[in-house]
Amino acid sequence: MMPITDFLSCMRVFDEFESLSPAQRYHAKTYATGLVAASNKTVAGIAREVLPAGDKRALNKFLTEYDWDEQQFNHERLEELQKHGESAGEVDVYVSCWIEQEHR
Repeated sequence: MMPITDFLSCMRVFDEFESLSPAQRYHAKTYATGLVAASNKTVAGIAREVLPAGDKRALNKFLTEYDWDEQQFNHERLEELQKHGESAGEVDVYVSCWIEQEHR
């Protein structure tokens, strides 16, 4: 598989999440892009295939050690889905990202 050289455009939604710091937003976009588009869904695989990821240790730290407000993050996620009239947002976002990646 060719490396993924940029975040999927649908990941820009993380830029609106106030519950995440700028570094956390970056890692969230990396992780979510990897889950959607990378062939290897492990932290090491995502760091290897999603070139903006950089170091796998930083991505792993984001997932295991960063302090963030999960309730606020979930509130912002639900707010974003309602803003776009999405009731099954995760499926729609996954399909949109997949279509975008396939037609690059």
